[in-house]
Amino acid sequence: MQILILDDDHDLAASLEALVEKLGHAVTLAHDCETARALAYSSPFDFILADVELPDGDGRVACESLRSEGASQDAYMIAMTGRADLGNDDFAAFDGYLHKPITFDLLERVLAEWQTAAGLSPTTPGAAEGLI
Repeated sequence: MQILILDDDHDLAASLEALVEKLGHAVTLAHDCETARALAYSSPFDFILADVELPDGDGRVACESLRSEGASQDAYMIAMTGRADLGNDDFAAFDGYLHKPITFDLLERVLAEWQTAAGLSPTTPGAAEGLI
């Protein structure tokens, strides 16, 4: 799968990138809404994992705009937040949300659930590279 991770915390984004790559997926990072929008408009992503509070805007607004146009409008979008006061009603543009911190097991489960719901076969780490 092609996965876009949007988070302004460079260390967290790099950690999520490593976890997603370990699961056998291709990852692109964006650290601001403007970059994420440009990437998602021009390249089709299967899955977008987006922080909601970013220096140049709200990840919720960015994902709402991606839903209406661009190459990734059909992507499965999951919000990430460290705010415990946000819940279901705060993420209408998303297919779901996760509270930080995000563990490897949680990320693996969310990606597998989406693949199953989308009718895709789960990716075996290393299969794309011919290692298996």
